[in-house]
Amino acid sequence: MIELKTPADKIAFKKLVKAECIKQINQRIANAKAAIAQAQDNANSNDKSTAGDKYEISRAMGQLDSDMNSKQLNEAEQELNYLEKIDVSKLEDTIKIGSVFELSGILFFVAIGLGPLKIDDKRVMVVSSRSPFYENIKTMQAGQVFEFQDKMDEIKMVF
Repeated sequence: MIELKTPADKIAFKKLVKAECIKQINQRIANAKAAIAQAQDNANSNDKSTAGDKYEISRAMGQLDSDMNSKQLNEAEQELNYLEKIDVSKLEDTIKIGSVFELSGILFFVAIGLGPLKIDDKRVMVVSSRSPFYENIKTMQAGQVFEFQDKMDEIKMVF
């Protein structure tokens, strides 16, 4: 378990968090591709020997599923591209994209909106760099006070 005491520990932890984020997004991509293939198989397996209206409705529903999954695939691929460009190889003094910070006993990683992850026995909230939360806290440093969950709290560390 990484203790987050030394600079090397902190960088190693950031790399672990980023790797888990990439793993999650790759899983989304695989799921979307599988769903697209399944929708295509379903559309191809419907034959026109069934009632005409039923066939057309089935084809339309399959197309809607395919479109939705294609959109999810595109979004996941964009998130992966964005995530891969984030540099986690250095420590930060201020909260910015790619930094980890602690607030109210919770670790946050600024990247994409993935929500909570379990990394090395630590719970990490992965928040989007486009979120209002990030907009309100970016450029803050350890020791600064921020209103979080209806109470004032101090940012414990930033790296």
